[in-house]
Amino acid sequence: MDKGSGLGLFRKSIVRRLKRHGIVRAPRHLREFEAEAARINGRHRRQTLADVEALRARYAAPILGDVLVWDLIRALTDVHDATDPQLGSTSQLTHTINVAAAMERDGVTDEDLLVAALVHDTGKLLLTVGEAPENVLCMNEPIGEYAPGVGLDTCVFQWNHDEFAWSRYREHVPAHLAWLLRYHSIYPDRCAPLMDDRDRAWTARYLKPFSHYDQDFKSPFRPADRPLEHWRELIFDRFPRPIPF
Repeated sequence: MDKGSGLGLFRKSIVRRLKRHGIVRAPRHLREFEAEAARINGRHRRQTLADVEALRARYAAPILGDVLVWDLIRALTDVHDATDPQLGSTSQLTHTINVAAAMERDGVTDEDLLVAALVHDTGKLLLTVGEAPENVLCMNEPIGEYAPGVGLDTCVFQWNHDEFAWSRYREHVPAHLAWLLRYHSIYPDRCAPLMDDRDRAWTARYLKPFSHYDQDFKSPFRPADRPLEHWRELIFDRFPRPIPF
């Protein structure tokens, strides 16, 4: 789902809910939110190859040192996505818990998908060290033209929290999970012509199921229905020691 689309219908729905809570100035605040989201998305879409290379170089070395992944997830309580109208001001930690909880309610037992749900947005912690939101948030598309079937890894995409997370986790998770973290903010149907056999297989097996939960279980009115502690054992089993972040 395009985070910049469908805002009119979303506004009508959320305004009704906010009014029920006595917040009568919602339309103005929502328009301000939408305007800022549009500005951030516009700057993100204008990223160039040079911008991507500069961001890769800027974050080649750890910015927080060696950190437990568990602590990275917990820190998402202070992170908010200014471009996502479906979340409003809900923290990324609440979103993270809702994605993982929805998977479990539906009987998802693939631990790789659950781990992806829990860590996929930890790259947004870049916002806490002063990185511009257009370099952290938004959906990603390839920059430039590429031959059909070249494979996603051959393409250069706009740079955001996906690429940053991939650079931190790729040595600590299986290849398919690193791939999912790297491409969870692309538009699979638009990128399909560029995919190779591996990309197509992992899109069907991992990306599309993950995107369903990542995109369809968002709401500023859906509180986390279980504590993060519920997944403590899983995270420490996968990441028992701090990683360079």
